[in-house]
Amino acid sequence: MFSRHAARKLLAPLPCLLALAVTLSLAVFAPKRAFAATSAPELTEAQAAIITDQAGNVLWELNADEQLAPASITKIMSAMVALDAGIPLGTVCSIQEYDLGVDSQSVGYTSADTPTLEELLLAMLVYSGNDAAANIAYNVSGSTSAFVQLMNQKALELGMTHTHFANPHGLEEDGHYTTARDLVIMGRYAMEHYPFIAAAVRNDSVEVTVGGSSFYLPSTDELMPVYECLLGIKTGAVAAGTTFLGASQQGDVALYSCVLGCATDWGRFEDTRILMDWAYESFDDHVVVGKDWTVRLAPYALCFSQKCRIGVTDDATTSLWPSQPSPTSSTAYASYGLPVDVGDVVGVVYQRQDGRLAGGNGIVALEPAAIPSVNPFALSLFEGAAS
Repeated sequence: MFSRHAARKLLAPLPCLLALAVTLSLAVFAPKRAFAATSAPELTEAQAAIITDQAGNVLWELNADEQLAPASITKIMSAMVALDAGIPLGTVCSIQEYDLGVDSQSVGYTSADTPTLEELLLAMLVYSGNDAAANIAYNVSGSTSAFVQLMNQKALELGMTHTHFANPHGLEEDGHYTTARDLVIMGRYAMEHYPFIAAAVRNDSVEVTVGGSSFYLPSTDELMPVYECLLGIKTGAVAAGTTFLGASQQGDVALYSCVLGCATDWGRFEDTRILMDWAYESFDDHVVVGKDWTVRLAPYALCFSQKCRIGVTDDATTSLWPSQPSPTSSTAYASYGLPVDVGDVVGVVYQRQDGRLAGGNGIVALEPAAIPSVNPFALSLFEGAAS
């Protein structure tokens, strides 16, 4: 299935377009239930929540600017700051032993352990180890305060205007707060710009070495095994409430969500599922190119008295949010005006809504005919598009 993320890759130089369009021509769009987004999702526990598409358009929100405890969602920012430092992942780190409280989620590292930066990052992101986060801060910046300064600087750069971090792990502390809106901004940026984070948060466990023994610690993300389209990204739990920052992909629709202030561990996952199901069901299928449409005509390579229709073999659809502006379409051609044979992939039709890339479909050379059947509306729509 063709995703918006994959579609952005097709904005590469046109010499690469033909090979990429072959992939598009094989795309299959699974039908989704059409549902007008007139009702709100019914959450069970969240005090604040938000869900957006991958372009950042808010689909629904509840107290999204209320400042609440992010808990261990904080660790996504810690991972970004650590990766920004450019320290090789194989670097061996020294361990400081911190008193983070008896209820702290910790790996159990001691000063005798010598984990790599990569192990610490995975232990922090997958198992949510607070001692791993504290030691990442120490090894990257030399102190917690210096590291936290970088976290807050990064937050401002991302436009997280209602956030302030006081530590790298997310344990409750005065001056450590954020909002659901800010966390979705952070999560989307992390997943799109940090491949290490995007891959790490999909792991179901992490291998660590403590006291000379290696063992596996489980992921804290209990939604991943039961919600097929989930991509991550981070759990959190403090006395003020449980939290979850989520990302998912279903077909050509990517979603980012955040719930804060939930009462139970499972409540954060259930409310995330409710948000995402509601959004996916609210998208409408829209026909980008109908199978009977003619995008344009091209000379038939085997008979110059005939022309081939350029179009699609089956209706090509993409999913659009019903309350946003009407979609627009454009085409990009690998070649224009040259003779083609039946089955040749000649370009891509892109679909955009409110400036965001919603999807794309490969267009191919169809059966030749002396006088082909032409959809004049399709011709007027696509013939003047980018080539």
